[in-house]
Amino acid sequence: MEASAARVPLAVRDLPVLREVFGPAARFGASPEELAAGLDQALTQRGPARQTTGRELAARHTWDTAARRHLDFHRCLG
Repeated sequence: MEASAARVPLAVRDLPVLREVFGPAARFGASPEELAAGLDQALTQRGPARQTTGRELAARHTWDTAARRHLDFHRCLG
């Protein structure tokens, strides 16, 4: 998220949860070679749309929001 907020290109592990979270803001790779290729693409083929998507994503996931959701979850249990 910090990289997205800073408009740093993302290359992350190809896992369903990461695809769900990062969507079009990141490039994905299942192996070290694929991650390296994704990072190479991210650095050489930077796109404003991908950066904008990443910043918008990061803006929706703040520490305050995470803390509030965590507290709400525990209040529901109690």
